[in-house]
Amino acid sequence: MIKKSSRQPASTTRDQILEATLETLRTDGFAGATSRAIARRGGFNQALIFYHFGSVDSLLLAALDRTSGERLSRYEQAVRDAATAEELIAVLGEIYADDRERGHMTVVSQMIAGSVARPELAPAVLARMEPWIELCEQALRKGLAEFEVGDVVPVRELAYAVVTFYLGVNLLTHLDADRARTDALFARLEALAPLATGVMPRPRAGDDATPPRARRPRTRGT
Repeated sequence: MIKKSSRQPASTTRDQILEATLETLRTDGFAGATSRAIARRGGFNQALIFYHFGSVDSLLLAALDRTSGERLSRYEQAVRDAATAEELIAVLGEIYADDRERGHMTVVSQMIAGSVARPELAPAVLARMEPWIELCEQALRKGLAEFEVGDVVPVRELAYAVVTFYLGVNLLTHLDADRARTDALFARLEALAPLATGVMPRPRAGDDATPPRARRPRTRGT
């Protein structure tokens, strides 16, 4: 239970409400994330929810924003730092495992499931997926930049497919308690990344005045 004194600043009160909401979503799911349940878990008067957020729906979306924002920052850093496709897949797999253990993915799954039961939430939840599609598109463009693929690969559509696949894997993981198959999937992707890199066409040395990136030494974070 989260303790709250009677004279805490508004920002601290909002933070406590958000943390209680996230924990309630992780533990009790979307259906159990009522104002009463959240207030009971956080140890505050449920009227504070409506004072600070206006409605339970607004609070749930704010909680999704918090956890999604924290995770998005980690993934953005991974994309910036990764120098190869296999390194990127390995790091993303590690972050995914951490997200799963900490309950971030549970919150996302519950909000998606909730938006199915509550269609009025669907547009807001879908809009919050857009930054993830944009990040995936950025990662794909970075990974494909050194290959002669031109416009052959529809990167935007592929990014949407990857995010959809990622969410689907997460939802399936919640239905199947055996996480070994999901872990094996990431391990297989990591193992196949060098093979994909080897068969992708690279620019020829005489195609332009810029030396092929493949021949230049890489430094981490560039």
